[in-house]
Amino acid sequence: EGHGTGTQAGDPREAEAISSSFFTPGDIIADHVRHPLYVGSVKTVFGHTEGTAGLAGLIKTSLALQHGIIPPNYGFNKLSPSVEPFYTNLEILSSAQPWPELPEGTPRRASVNSFGFGGTNAHVILENFVTSIKSHQQQDLETYRQLTPFTFSAASETSLRSLLTGYLSHLQCHPEINLKDLSHTLHTRRSHHALRISISARSTLDLATKISSILTNDSKNIGIQTKLSPDGPRVLGVFSGHGAQW
Repeated sequence: EGHGTGTQAGDPREAEAISSSFFTPGDIIADHVRHPLYVGSVKTVFGHTEGTAGLAGLIKTSLALQHGIIPPNYGFNKLSPSVEPFYTNLEILSSAQPWPELPEGTPRRASVNSFGFGGTNAHVILENFVTSIKSHQQQDLETYRQLTPFTFSAASETSLRSLLTGYLSHLQCHPEINLKDLSHTLHTRRSHHALRISISARSTLDLATKISSILTNDSKNIGIQTKLSPDGPRVLGVFSGHGAQW
């Protein structure tokens, strides 16, 4: 996915950079002819969206990876003479095409270019995600070998009990849930409040049983109260010396 502004100054330089990055100068290999490097730009559809130009290209490329379809370059009819010298192993599609077949275990990959007016250039490499489907029995067998920690957090005892009740219901309805993913999400993708409780479990059933036991506990306080740091937040300034980037 190129930056592709359609300018006489920008497109030839980007085409040259792409060609020299992936191929040796003058390199014409039969395999490259059969499997060229496909290039395009979403700007042919939306135009230049300024601050969100890179995001538009990222979304387009993500969808192409997800669906296994390389979209065409809208409105492309004739190659610019200034780009032609670098086009030997590149190809701009005029119609949608299925993603080329890849060896077993090789994910689809694509790159996204985004160049800022102030000189901030970005190149992102994306890779499609292939899920590993395992049976509930396989997961339980693998997980049972080790204890996995689960941290639940809320602002009050009432909220914490409500949170645990919700997770208990979810575990009972979805016993196939990946416990490692759940543990990671609870630790890194959920807000940490002052009241917390941690549970270690070896399986979905083990975790559900322990949550149920906690909820049936007559004690009013099931969580551990943590104290926030008395020090207020401080500000740190970072200056790169490139004024256009700040």
